[in-house]
Amino acid sequence: MIDRENGIPYYRQVMDLVEEQIAAKVFKEGDQLPSETELSGVYGVNRHTIRQALGELCRSGVVYRVKGRGTFIAKRPLNCIEYKLTPKNRFSENILEIGGIPSCRVLKSSQMAAPDQIAELLRLEPGEQVYYFEILRMVNGHPFLISYNFAPVRRVPGMLERLQGLRSLFVVYQEHYGIALTREKTTVHASFPSAPEAVCLQIPTNMPVLKVESVLKDQGNQCIQYTSSCYRGDLVKLDVGW
Repeated sequence: MIDRENGIPYYRQVMDLVEEQIAAKVFKEGDQLPSETELSGVYGVNRHTIRQALGELCRSGVVYRVKGRGTFIAKRPLNCIEYKLTPKNRFSENILEIGGIPSCRVLKSSQMAAPDQIAELLRLEPGEQVYYFEILRMVNGHPFLISYNFAPVRRVPGMLERLQGLRSLFVVYQEHYGIALTREKTTVHASFPSAPEAVCLQIPTNMPVLKVESVLKDQGNQCIQYTSSCYRGDLVKLDVGW
């Protein structure tokens, strides 16, 4: 309980108590914390103190908030990963190389007319059909990046069906289409996540992320895929080797 005589700010004591309960597995990864009102009653402090404590825990990555739903216990943090970005690197190979466990989940997939910017980047005719798919990639079960991908339907027919049980896009391209992807161009910039990205990556919206945009081509130098990826800024150190 809160010690009112030791001079430590109440919000800091609440933070310590929550972290102790996480260590004791009273609260487990993914669990939703009680409401601010309930925690106020449990710890015997006002809601402002609880809100301040949860805000600090959120900033340190111990918990994360989902608007309209509440506050949740984050997965145990990973060490920062030195992630290689080369013309032919693959996510799974990168993570296995450092002893991690890679996994992924397709969040969305559809077919559409290429937006003007995508058509220009992939050198397509205006309105040409493309596949669009979002992929959440994880390391040891921790969200690591979200990628947004566009590929021309005429070059990779049936791509969406081949995303079921996806492990490696590079393998899909190689085995089903005979395409060995390489990066033609990549740009990197710092940003903040959108609200949906923050929820998927389990981070606050004020935590910086790295946005990496790439155009990938085949052996014949034809553009095959545009990818925009959003990496957790607290988990990645990009090692660019061209």
